[in-house]
Amino acid sequence: MLSGMLIAQEKDPMVTDRPSQAESASVMPIRGFQIESGFAFQKVSSDIDFVTFNSTLLRYGLVKNIELRLGVQYLGFYYSMDGLDIDETGFGPLTLGGKFLLLEESEGNHPQLALLSTFSVPKSGASAFEHENLGADIRLNADYSINDAMSLGGNLGVTWSGVEGQDYAVWMYAAVIGLTLSDKLGAYAELYGYLPGEGKNDHRWDGGLTYAVTEDLQLDFSTGIGLSKVSPDFFISLGLSIRMP
Repeated sequence: MLSGMLIAQEKDPMVTDRPSQAESASVMPIRGFQIESGFAFQKVSSDIDFVTFNSTLLRYGLVKNIELRLGVQYLGFYYSMDGLDIDETGFGPLTLGGKFLLLEESEGNHPQLALLSTFSVPKSGASAFEHENLGADIRLNADYSINDAMSLGGNLGVTWSGVEGQDYAVWMYAAVIGLTLSDKLGAYAELYGYLPGEGKNDHRWDGGLTYAVTEDLQLDFSTGIGLSKVSPDFFISLGLSIRMP
């Protein structure tokens, strides 16, 4: 019994890759398994709504410093203008990837760094959301703890949608500040954006809360707005994450 209590006390805090847009530099431990799932509503414009009915990410620690990732989504697209109504729902493309820890954080010296690579599989979703080519998201993730109550994070990367005719490189960035408000409650604020090789830049802001129901179950809420003319008007998201003991 004493041994079990000591193991429970030494369990690392749960770290998730939601609800912020920035991915963490944390990697799942060996044989560690985590489910991160959520719902999001995005008001693209007065005529267009985009709904993620469910987005689920599975993370598994394969070996030390390497995790495997599998993502699935069920999506909805709604358009209404001048008597034309479009209503599409279905699964989005399947995503596969991995996260690789490059450098552990050294207090007062350097942040923790990880490389994240995610690929979306061609023709793996509903016809309204599938793409012809392989999509990719490659980014460098960084985390740095200022003190026990505040941390900074950032991502720099490049994506390719895989959509025919739109398969050009889009650079992305994210900068986030996280706050520990209590043993169970956390908060964050974030600036992020997309810089396409063609078209106008898209800058956005969001913020949210996390609540640790237990050491292995976390709830989250986030909302954000667009800062550029080409950005969505706003979004709102709810989610939960479960770490398997």
